[in-house]
Amino acid sequence: MSFKDEVVFSFEATADDTLEDYYVTEVAPGVRLLKMAMVYGANASGKSNLLKAFNFLKDFVENSPTQKDESTGFIPFKFNSEKQPPGYFELLFFIESKKYKYILELDENKVYSEELYYYPGTQPAAVFNRFLDRETQTSKINFGSKIKLSTTAKEQIEIKTLINTSVFAASSQLNLVFTELETVRQWFDNQVMDIIDPYTELRGYSDLHIEGNETLKKWAIQFIKKADFNISDILYEEEIKKLPDDLVELFKHSPLPDEEKIRISKEKNIHIQNTIFEHTITKDEKKEKFKLPEDLQSRGTMRFYGLTAPFYNTIENNGFLPIDEIGSALHPLLVMHFLREFLKRSKQAQLLFTTHNLSLLMEKDILRKDAIWFTEKKRDGSSDLYSMADFNFRKELSFYNAYKQGKFGAIPVIED
Repeated sequence: MSFKDEVVFSFEATADDTLEDYYVTEVAPGVRLLKMAMVYGANASGKSNLLKAFNFLKDFVENSPTQKDESTGFIPFKFNSEKQPPGYFELLFFIESKKYKYILELDENKVYSEELYYYPGTQPAAVFNRFLDRETQTSKINFGSKIKLSTTAKEQIEIKTLINTSVFAASSQLNLVFTELETVRQWFDNQVMDIIDPYTELRGYSDLHIEGNETLKKWAIQFIKKADFNISDILYEEEIKKLPDDLVELFKHSPLPDEEKIRISKEKNIHIQNTIFEHTITKDEKKEKFKLPEDLQSRGTMRFYGLTAPFYNTIENNGFLPIDEIGSALHPLLVMHFLREFLKRSKQAQLLFTTHNLSLLMEKDILRKDAIWFTEKKRDGSSDLYSMADFNFRKELSFYNAYKQGKFGAIPVIED
């Protein structure tokens, strides 16, 4: 997208010991990683695109095109009249204290190389190396010497790996035991969360995870009380709506499961689940309870409710959660509560968010220099990415004032 030249983002903590116990987690001997990082920058500077890069890798690993002429989903830098070289991604991560490295080189149509390594010691060992045979325009795969797979299994994976498909997605289509690969695929699937942006519909996700999970529900009620202190319970009620004959006919051609289409055709109704919030108020020293449907809640309350399940699941799974414009529809104090709770509860979970909220830069209990990043648009339209830790200044300096005065760049250029 807007990243034309190589940039590096890292959760690796510097030698700074600010808020060490609160902010830093040791994922392997001597490896200190931050639990949280924030990205500032002007509009159109590339903040969202940084988060989308993580989302792209997750989608590419998990999803498999059905045809070899489908796009890989990669979007190159567009402001370039010359032929653009392939895009390059390199991701270093830890699973159960073991270090991995994933490398991907591709364009919109094909993968040029794909590599996965793990670190049994200080030196990497290959799981696989995949490259494009320029003559046949097919993918060739070399497996690491320690990988125990039959020749037949290796051939099957190679056949399934189309030039626009990841080795992970290809392997998942086969009935094979490939532990080294499956461990990483499951990590992407379960621990790398989908990006949340201001337009993400979160209510359905939280409904799905909260209903039937009393532990999560209890926690969610306490969490959402910070958005509306009157809320005392969350209820899920099913409503049955009758359908006219013309709509019944339309549902016959919908992508619903066959069993549901047969039921609708027979019963001529649909089942809708409504989320109801119980509010407890005090009137004349007596407590009274009232039920209000979701459409009568404030937008901020529903946004905060929607964030409960992603927050909880990220913490429980030691996952990675990217949120674009974290303050969307939320009061700044609610955002601060969200961030403090994340840092307090996280063991090895990580949060990466973008924001325009300068007031966060005055909150010393959530700030480390290495946790604050900036995106800046260069003259050629591409994005640069750098950390506040790259700047030399006294700890006593106000981060808020320094950023506002342009000492770190990454602010809008407003001309008269």
